[in-house]
Amino acid sequence: MNGRPPAWPGQPYLDELRPERGEAVRLALFATYSVDLSAIAAMLLALIGRNNEKGSGAAIDFAEAVDQLRDRVRIVIQRGRIARPVALPKVAGILDQFVVEQTHDERVGSWHPKIALVAYDVPKGQTRWKLWIGSRNLTRSQDLEVGVLLDGHAKLGKGRMRLEGISGLGARLARDAGRADALDISEELKAIWWEAPDGFKLRALLDGLEVGAALAVEPPAGAIDGITIVSPFLSSDFLSMAGRWGPKGARTLVSSMPALVDMANRSGKPLAAFSRILAYAAPDETTEEKASETAKAVTLDDDDAEPQPLALHAKLIAFHSGDRSIVRIGSANATDRAWAGRNSEVMIELEASAAFNPGLAFLIGKATPVTIDELAQVKPASTDEADALEESRKELMASWDPILHRDGDRFVLDARKAPKLAHASHRVFAGHANGDLLPWPEDGIRLDLGIIPLSIQSAFIQVRVCSTEDSVRWMQRVTVDPPLDEKRDLAALARHMGLRAFHDWMRAMLGGETVPIGDIAWDEEMGGSAKGRESLGFTRLTLEDILTAWARDEKAFARVDKHFAPYVDALLTHDGSLTPAEKKDLSQLAQIWAIARTQLASS
Repeated sequence: MNGRPPAWPGQPYLDELRPERGEAVRLALFATYSVDLSAIAAMLLALIGRNNEKGSGAAIDFAEAVDQLRDRVRIVIQRGRIARPVALPKVAGILDQFVVEQTHDERVGSWHPKIALVAYDVPKGQTRWKLWIGSRNLTRSQDLEVGVLLDGHAKLGKGRMRLEGISGLGARLARDAGRADALDISEELKAIWWEAPDGFKLRALLDGLEVGAALAVEPPAGAIDGITIVSPFLSSDFLSMAGRWGPKGARTLVSSMPALVDMANRSGKPLAAFSRILAYAAPDETTEEKASETAKAVTLDDDDAEPQPLALHAKLIAFHSGDRSIVRIGSANATDRAWAGRNSEVMIELEASAAFNPGLAFLIGKATPVTIDELAQVKPASTDEADALEESRKELMASWDPILHRDGDRFVLDARKAPKLAHASHRVFAGHANGDLLPWPEDGIRLDLGIIPLSIQSAFIQVRVCSTEDSVRWMQRVTVDPPLDEKRDLAALARHMGLRAFHDWMRAMLGGETVPIGDIAWDEEMGGSAKGRESLGFTRLTLEDILTAWARDEKAFARVDKHFAPYVDALLTHDGSLTPAEKKDLSQLAQIWAIARTQLASS
């Protein structure tokens, strides 16, 4: 019999944010340090209830998610912290409209909270809310994470309470997201009653979003039997302070091996006050602070490769007293940078019953016990090259705020002043997200990106800083002047979906949930030869489909009609792979649609 204690109950992060049957997302505001575009797509799919077990979804569902959520969802991130995947589907460029960047100077502090605040319209005119606060960025990381999900209701109920500070946090997120209704959101949140998970009771929201707003770090009042700190990143000053909390011999520290080795080799003995020290591997984004491209290279199909060790990204502080604990969970690492107001952070404080302890024991039990002497004998891995690249990255981002100037379909990236790096030997490359990386002209301020077709235009650019041995690469969102054509989304989706997915999408919208939603993943490039596409096969939309849907739901045709003509036009204009036969097929479908519109209008 396995005597290992059970982990805390949990669900996949995005599954918890899916609307219930009959609900629709009215508003969703996210805060994260870093993001990758596949995770944004998975989030959008979840918010319309269409994400699958792989955290992905069908191309037609992706199109539906963008259409439904474009004015409802915003993700506020640290500038320049969009991961550039090796294979970027060109349609991902339209995700630019959901991203807002914060301009914190990372040489001093970062935008670092991890928040999801979602409002759902439910039947009978009610609204419910969900608030998630934790350690997870909006990425596909497989690291160990922790977060708390609160349910918000308009009515008082058992175990529900007001959450002081939530209205200010909601207003700040709304303002940062560029919404004009920040005050209305704030007022609505003041009236919400919040419910913590079973076994927990809400105590406080620790809001450190404003620059310079320090988090309350002192232990809660009352006797403390012991403390547990879980954090992948550490600072000696914070540990020296925490080493005075609770009784000697009852302090536990769980962190990443690189952070512990670093602390063990510092003067002042910052680990000395901790009686139990346990190690995990460093988190996947080694960091929220650094990670070179070569350091991330992994051969995924090597049968002889060792399994990746468990890596830690969770952040919590627990103050134990008898059979209860006061727990702080959220984005803040055990560092001065996090708690003293240099970063923008958020934590939630709860009172936990004894039910909390087995999960904490599970987390501790998966880690490797280490001693200070063992740690001190480990030679820290050399990170000079990666550190130097990160210094140049931060130096560049502190003043790098380029504009994409557009003249029709011709784009020029204008930095407005010469890029500045921390090391003279480093070089900058830049380009459009869906284009090539180009060397930045020496002492220049502009880079000609050439002609970019409407269907792959985006406000995303890519940037790379290179040394002689390594490089670091990222994406960011920039201002486009004049703004992109409002038909950009139509062009991109039409080009990406192609004829087959268009037929599937129209049929799915006509038939609602009674029709399969398609089998081509959103991030699968569907271009190519006509012969290759034809081998996939598909069933064309017919007049019978249209009339049958109308008989079942008279509003179905009107719901789909607003999409039909614009997408047909976009397919004909932007899907360059269409054959003459396929163009003829589309024209015939347009005629059928016109007949149906005439017949149904006279019914």
